[in-house]
Amino acid sequence: MMSNTIAAARARNEDVWNRSSKLLYAGEIDEFISHWCDDASYEAALPVPGLPAVITGREALHAAFSGLVAGARSIAVHDVRFHQTDDPEVAIVEERMVAELADGGSYENRLVIRVTFRDGRIAGMLEYYGQFAHQDLLRKLGFTS
Repeated sequence: MMSNTIAAARARNEDVWNRSSKLLYAGEIDEFISHWCDDASYEAALPVPGLPAVITGREALHAAFSGLVAGARSIAVHDVRFHQTDDPEVAIVEERMVAELADGGSYENRLVIRVTFRDGRIAGMLEYYGQFAHQDLLRKLGFTS
């Protein structure tokens, strides 16, 4: 049974996750980044050439996520599962991302993300994804050759 503290953390964290994700997929990067801490970081558990393993700070995050949405006609997620841990500041998110790319191609990948929250904002993400699909996406977006 989930304690009241953890239940409240889950509601708060899941709301932040859902609101920020919708903004990202709609291409509203300024608003999306407003849900992140100033010193927040994104880390790829399986780094691929062309993308730094760790991206830190709102400006760098803005640039990275802007590149993702600029290369897509549409981005959607399916099978989203939000798992609040016993730590009120940590959740695990599972999702399947599907994107229609601007060049007519497509991208599909299953993601598992450890999300850390602080003061009602995203403080960090550690993302696991299908490495080969992600490498192919970065090549299509022009980040790698």
